[in-house]
Amino acid sequence: MMSWPQNYLTGTAPEAHGLATLGWVALIVFSIVTAIVWVLLVWSLNRRRGTLSEHALITLDDGRSWVTLGGYAIPVVILAVIFALTLHTLRAYPMVHELTPGAGALIRVTGHQWWFDAEYLGNRPDLNVVAPTEIHVPTGCAVDLELQTRDVIHSFWVPKLNGKVDLVPDQVNHIRLRVDKPGLYEGECGEYCGMQHAHMRLQVMAQSPDEFQAWLAAQRAPAVAATQATTAYGAQVFQTAACPLCHTVRGTSAHGQIGPDLTHVGSRLRIAGGMLDNTAANLATWIAHAQSLKPGSLMPDLPQINAEDLSALVAYLRALQ
Repeated sequence: MMSWPQNYLTGTAPEAHGLATLGWVALIVFSIVTAIVWVLLVWSLNRRRGTLSEHALITLDDGRSWVTLGGYAIPVVILAVIFALTLHTLRAYPMVHELTPGAGALIRVTGHQWWFDAEYLGNRPDLNVVAPTEIHVPTGCAVDLELQTRDVIHSFWVPKLNGKVDLVPDQVNHIRLRVDKPGLYEGECGEYCGMQHAHMRLQVMAQSPDEFQAWLAAQRAPAVAATQATTAYGAQVFQTAACPLCHTVRGTSAHGQIGPDLTHVGSRLRIAGGMLDNTAANLATWIAHAQSLKPGSLMPDLPQINAEDLSALVAYLRALQ
């Protein structure tokens, strides 16, 4: 099971740098204020006792109480400065109102309970590609994301690339990414969306433009036909089990729309909405006991598949590169 801390205080993309700077300013200022409050508390506990009226007589030269200064004026100034810095940061936030045809990639991201789906929009519908959990982007190019949800409110959040953007029912939001450094950037849902919210993960894979186009071309190809005896038998198990009712494997008769597209599932880093590494053992356990790993997900347990069939099914799915 994958688990990692998300750190919004270090950014890679320009937009994330602005948010990280704001975060550091707020953290430092509030830490200083907290330290001052503790010092004053200790001081007040150790000074001599007296009546309330005696303590109320501690004033500035012009008659204003220290309480007025420390309790009202200073917090107002600090919060006003933080508010102004926040507005300045938000002005540079690359929100867009529609997808831009000239962008390096046009991607429609859809939130489900509990996984992200990504559809890469081509010039024609037949060039569109659907790939869940992983979002591939070309480096050095503007990438426009169209964000939507199929059920409840989710939030798209990749801390090192940008801030959180909600996915709201019956509303489409847009965001623009630009990643200059190749690599894998971890993301997750940033809005509580149900019992498996903590296991709703995603990965943004930034590649060179040539590598991205090669990956996109490979994803547009249908599933590779099973030729070995084990994978061929696994393909039969897949078709005769409940799998085609929920999943699509392009190039076969499986056209389910409920779960993730499995056409190239073998090439993905993770499964189960980004929760598990894509290993043979994890895949077998997920198929047979999904509800034990991710209770409440739409993936049912399939304990009726015997060990031989399960092994062949896993071999077939891992061969879908």
